[in-house]
Amino acid sequence: MDLVGRWKVRIDGGGEIYTADFEFERSGDGESLAGEYEADGKKGRVLRIAREEGYFVAEVATRRSGMAAKGVYMFELIDGRLEGDVDFEVGTSVRSYEFQAERIGAESPAVSADEEPLVTLKQGEQSDRSQGEATFCNGVNGYRGAIDTEVWAIAPSKPLDRQGTMTTDSNNGGGESQVLMRFERVLGEADRQVPPQSRIASAKLRIVVFDPGTTVYLHRILAPWGPATTWDSIGSGLSVDNIEASTVRDGFSFGEINMDRQLVEFDVTATVQKWADGEPNLGWVFVNTGGNGWDFYSSDWMEPDLRPELRIRYETR
Repeated sequence: MDLVGRWKVRIDGGGEIYTADFEFERSGDGESLAGEYEADGKKGRVLRIAREEGYFVAEVATRRSGMAAKGVYMFELIDGRLEGDVDFEVGTSVRSYEFQAERIGAESPAVSADEEPLVTLKQGEQSDRSQGEATFCNGVNGYRGAIDTEVWAIAPSKPLDRQGTMTTDSNNGGGESQVLMRFERVLGEADRQVPPQSRIASAKLRIVVFDPGTTVYLHRILAPWGPATTWDSIGSGLSVDNIEASTVRDGFSFGEINMDRQLVEFDVTATVQKWADGEPNLGWVFVNTGGNGWDFYSSDWMEPDLRPELRIRYETR
């Protein structure tokens, strides 16, 4: 099977699912392959793709604020899919994951056993399901349900929910800061809401970042909190311990950004599905394990198009 074309990559990080797009094409000699990829809004080039000892090997590269980052994908073609492992190398750090990829735009794409198609109909049948999309962003279409606040060890008793920008940093002026975010009134029967018990096809949390920072991890919150929550009121910030916040990451920002503003997208499909199935919606906490702050525009920022946005595609059951 020819690798030429576009592929949707799903990387299994041991409970977290990360996504990327590959596009392979023939190079000028008509024999070898070249291409590019895109992940978290960042584009990079394919350095090399070759077949070695029965496997394909593809190396991709980009830069994060001057720091080289490389991914080495080793895979086979199995039943129309790419399946294998990927090693991400950033500086001296290496992380390994399993991945699968399906061809984008294939007439009959392969579907895993735990990921059924949105609708499968035989000729002449009518679907009793309906598909829809919903977008939640403060100040757009009358929505005002997004809440975000920063909790900071240096100001442990001060509410920081009315700021236009937020910072998550393991060492923010000498103390850790975390950002808590929630979108309320996502589920319901009203227009522009997601009906309860829907199947969530995709959910994306989109954040506009304006200041470079180290890798940030997104975790589902399990403990109650509100706009006036402070560092002290939740016991020295939220702990990622499966009590206050889930140890399973909903996603991460891969490395540092290298421009004044950048859209960063987190795949939060699994968490939104839990809400649709009846689990409480307590939002997310942004955790930065490095000392270089990750700054973004909040739901109180003056320009709506820079505020956090939650986009959901769903199918009613």
